[in-house]
Amino acid sequence: MRTKNELYQEAMRTVAARRQMARARAEDARAEAEAAIPALRHAEEEVRVRGIRCALAGAAGKDRTEAAAALADAKQKLTALLAQSGRPADALEPRFVCPKCQDTGSVNGRTCECVHKVMQQLRRKEIEALSSLSIASFDTMELRYYPNRADEKVGGSIRPYMADMLADLRSYAEEFDHHSESLMLFGNAGLGKTHAALAIAGIVLEKGYDVIYVSSPDFFSKLEGLHFGADPAGEEETLMQTAAGADLLILDDLGSEFNSAFLISSLYSLLNNRLGAKLPTIVTTNITDGALLEKLYTEKISSRLSAFVPCLFAGDDIRTQKAAE
Repeated sequence: MRTKNELYQEAMRTVAARRQMARARAEDARAEAEAAIPALRHAEEEVRVRGIRCALAGAAGKDRTEAAAALADAKQKLTALLAQSGRPADALEPRFVCPKCQDTGSVNGRTCECVHKVMQQLRRKEIEALSSLSIASFDTMELRYYPNRADEKVGGSIRPYMADMLADLRSYAEEFDHHSESLMLFGNAGLGKTHAALAIAGIVLEKGYDVIYVSSPDFFSKLEGLHFGADPAGEEETLMQTAAGADLLILDDLGSEFNSAFLISSLYSLLNNRLGAKLPTIVTTNITDGALLEKLYTEKISSRLSAFVPCLFAGDDIRTQKAAE
């Protein structure tokens, strides 16, 4: 799990590499064109010299009319040479991925949107590497796997209930902002809780928010290992701060981790900090019994989780159904 600053630094390196590649390709194109067009080098030099003279005239406060006309004429001759060889007017210019910042990562002193886009792509790859599923879409959640039978827990037939539930979760993702509520996706194993959480993650990332996904057993196991082992770089604190400060935190599979006093303390601190900062969190769990939840995680944590909007997933194990097909 990388911090937002680490993502930014990596994104800037990616953008810088794009710029370097664009300029290298432009140099190759120039060398190839100059070899094919003997008069091209002279025409380029003429544009350069005329450009300098025009700039000097402007800096000295002189009339630039004559110098500007000479520069325009030199550019026209260069364009004509390129056209005669079947090349476009910009054939010698670098072709940047982002025309707004020309792959510098900055526009008018502010970070270009292309850097944020790369950060989103990097976070998406990180989430996909950490989860058992790729970041999915609600469109791939097939309602046919949810039975059309009545269930008293949902107050009617499961399939239309789940159709409404998934539609609500999609709307949650599409309307997400820092004021969004926290959610608890709960229900038996194999009903699509993680799939839905990752579908939300994909949409929220596209909206420009930073999303952190952690598997509860992996995350707290790593924290505990750092806490009771060697941690010279202070990675434990960095991990906690990153998770606590994310625009959206997805804590997957709560209840499958090894329970310990350290886990209880860390989980309480994480939930408390995020609730205090009014940052949305999504928890997925197979625990459907509130009394069991309180028994496992204490009344204080159960109280924090009770502030989450409950989203019950119902039906039969979808993984078993797919395996049987």
